[in-house]
Formats: sequence, C-alpha cells, structure tokens
Amino acid sequence: MDSVVPETGWEKGLAASTGASSRSVQEIMSISRFMVLLIWSPLMACSEPLQRFEYRSVRMGSEARIVVYGTTQESAMAACEKAFGRMEEVEGVLSDWRVDSEVVALREAHPHEPVDISADFAEVIQLSIEINNWTGGCFDPACGRMTQEWRAAKSRSRSPRNWSTYVAEHGPGASRLQLKGDHIVFAEPVPWLDFGGIGKGWAADEALRALEQAGVTRALVDLGGELAIGAPPPGAKGWAVKGPAGIELFLHNCGVATSGAGEQHLQVEGQFASHVLDPRSGHWLGQHVDVTVVAPSAAVADALASAGCVLGADELRRSVAGDGLIILD
Repeated sequence: MDSVVPETGWEKGLAASTGASSRSVQEIMSISRFMVLLIWSPLMACSEPLQRFEYRSVRMGSEARIVVYGTTQESAMAACEKAFGRMEEVEGVLSDWRVDSEVVALREAHPHEPVDISADFAEVIQLSIEINNWTGGCFDPACGRMTQEWRAAKSRSRSPRNWSTYVAEHGPGASRLQLKGDHIVFAEPVPWLDFGGIGKGWAADEALRALEQAGVTRALVDLGGELAIGAPPPGAKGWAVKGPAGIELFLHNCGVATSGAGEQHLQVEGQFASHVLDPRSGHWLGQHVDVTVVAPSAAVADALASAGCVLGADELRRSVAGDGLIILD
C-alpha cells in the first residue's frame, strides 16, 4: 500500500461548509499530525528507558484497552486512570443507554426552544453536523428513534420498522436540528440524538488527549475496536494494526474505525437487516461489507466508517479522495 500524505482540500472544504472554529474542527483540520505507513520521524532520546504498560476497563458498554509506554508503573497507571475517567465523563454526555445522560435528557426538549448544552456535547454535535454535510447526509446523529426501534426489534426477534414514510414526511433527523453556540434548537418533531456512530471514537480521542496532558505520548486507546493512536512505540515506525484480510498497517497519530454488519444484524424469516440505516431514506441496509477508515482522529474515522456502509467503500473513496484518509473494505 502506498504511503499517504495529507492534502489541504479537506481543510478548505470543511471550513467553507461551516465557518466554525471549535476544537473539534481544529482537530480535523490539523492534518499535519496525521502520519501513516512508513512516514516516520526520528525518535527523540529519552533519559530513562520506556516500559510497556497495558490496562483495561469497561466504558460505554465495551472493553476499553489502553497501551502506553512510560518510565514507571506509577506514572503510567496515573495517566491511564485519567484517561479512563475522561471516557466516563464522555459516557455521561453521549450514551443513550444511560437514563441520566445529557443526550437522553434532550429527548424532552420542546421544539423551537433553545436548550443549553455542555461544551463536550457542542463539540461532538458540531463535528457530527459537519460530517453529515460532507457525506451528503449518509452520516446522521439524529436517528435515535430509529436505532431504539432496531434494538427493540432485535430483542423480540422481529423485523425492524421501515422509516421511509416518516423520513419522506419530516425529512432526515439532522435537518431538524440547529446548533447555536452553546444552545441547540430542534424543529418538530424533535429528533432523538444517537452518537453510536461517532461517540466511541470521540471518547477514545479524549482519552488519548488526557494521556498526552499527563505526559504520556506513546499510547494507543482501543474502545470497542475504535482506535485513537498516538506517537509510535520506542524504536518502531508505528503501532501494528490489523486491517481487512489480515493487512498489517503501521500507524501513528491518527484514528482507526471499522463499521459493518458482521455482529450487529437481524435475520428474521430469511430477511437480513443491518443495524446501519440509510438516514436519507429511512431504509435499513441489507448485507454489506465492513468498511475500515484511517483518519486524523478516531471520531472522524468512526463517523466515516458508518457513512461508508451507506455509500459503499468505492463511493466513499471517490468522495474523500486526496483528503488524508485511507478507506479499506
């Protein structure tokens, strides 16, 4: 596979589409941090030898694994505790499995009335809206009613409801929300938000940021398969990551995510329904291939992998060609 050197077209496109300047946008646009596959800077000398440490915990309903290189077990453990703590904070904002989360509380919002939102929520919803625009609506953070229906259908082993009539009447969920600084405003009917296609990636990014703030830069955060990758291990050109068909990638300072229907699907009376919905039409997808995306951050990779299931890997490649991404299927 050829090395990938990011270009500036994506930066210009995002800036033109939103005019926003929050940290989440800056993260996407700081493509210069994204180095992948044999693009490697000389390692700086370290006064003390670095050791490998690995810690695991459960966050956002998935196993969270953090691998770091540090000088002592005490410092590595302290940094990882901060990272796990940051994931828990994000879960309290974005998880629609928790009745006390911010995203669940927004289901009670009144149409056309501004609702205060936290800084974390504002960053994630802004990034989600930008990727919604960028993918032509193939990624939508406002499909919560539909995903709740899919979970209910799975628990009862029945086919999920088709939402095409609802979408035709009311439009996609993202078309009924508007971000205004630290407020969000919904049109009627108020959509339920669901960050299942970006939340774990964003939480992994935040955990990696917490590690960096604690002085640990050589790190990998794996949250349920969504990877936020920092500087490479000592003496290595990158972190070894298994891609599709056993392809081995050596990556650093980027994010990786895979989306597909291999484990998340329904099969009722011979009919196959993926957990992935086409937000533009309200149709659940049938069988489709997994899509893996390498991007500047895990959040961007997470969202684009979800969109790639709808668009297909080839169309996603055409849509983002030359924009510092790798799309594999």
